Amino acid sequence: MINRKIEQYEIKNLVHESCPVCKELSNVYNLQTSRYQFEIPEEIGRGHIRQIISCKDIQIVDFDMTFSREVEFQGISNTSHIDMFFCIGDEIGWEFRGKSDYFELLNGESLFAKAESKENIKRCIYLPERNFHFMEIKIHPKKFEQIVENIKKEWDMFSHKKHDDIFYRYKITPSINVILQQIIKCPYEKGLKNIYMEGKILELFAIYFNEMIYQKKTHNSVRLSNEDITSIYRAKEILDNNIVNPPTLTVLSRMICLNEFKLKNGFKEIFNQTVYAYIMDKRLETARLLLEEKNLQVSDVASKIGYANASHFALAFRKKFGINPGEYLRNIVRH
Repeated sequence: MINRKIEQYEIKNLVHESCPVCKELSNVYNLQTSRYQFEIPEEIGRGHIRQIISCKDIQIVDFDMTFSREVEFQGISNTSHIDMFFCIGDEIGWEFRGKSDYFELLNGESLFAKAESKENIKRCIYLPERNFHFMEIKIHPKKFEQIVENIKKEWDMFSHKKHDDIFYRYKITPSINVILQQIIKCPYEKGLKNIYMEGKILELFAIYFNEMIYQKKTHNSVRLSNEDITSIYRAKEILDNNIVNPPTLTVLSRMICLNEFKLKNGFKEIFNQTVYAYIMDKRLETARLLLEEKNLQVSDVASKIGYANASHFALAFRKKFGINPGEYLRNIVRH
């Protein structure tokens, strides 16, 4: 599975080039070893990144990280792969190159992604003082084909007979959570560990596909009562008042007494945007007003609305308004 000439995965910090986490993340993804653990340095946070197992067919990594400052990574995949993510901490999100949508995974949710394209670039922003705890399972395409060969009927139902990129998100059920905990707390070492893990992966796949197919059959769009709608408008008000440092979806749902599923889906249904997209839009609108009303530099505005990197703020501003913030300031505001 590992190509020694070209690293399969390249991790870069888009703000601090010398970030120690990047090197260790690259090691976790590219070294073929089952006993690799990296402790997050105290100067940037706490927690660990632990390789549970890595062989030619399967790789399992446990992430449990909290950062004391905003950290932004860009990951580049140079190989076809199948990914499974299980979010058991605060929500995490990614932006993919070439796609306008921001994808977020909530606490208690999982995703399954089958990517045929070898070059897959994604960007992730880790906000400070949030517990990012998730498990990632990577499976070699040939191994995956062997697994689904025995469940062709079920797999065709799950994937709608697609053979290219496939992307699904579902809740983590109690039975799946049990297997995840067994994987994290595996009691075996060396060869026995590999046998145990392969068995757990097969068990996970069997339960996952069975339950996900069932969820697809019984899935209904979110139904909102008048009280639910009032709560979602209250969520919008809270976000408007905390746009630079917004609460997590978990905290926000508690503040408005509405579960995360209804909050997330109801917000998108009412405002035609995800919560994250709304926050990003609101920040950029605030930035435009700051440029117009105050005598501030672009870097000052970027910092005030929560961007750690002024160049990323400039890209986002241009994407929304069709002009760089510096040009906006010179040619429109100060004209």
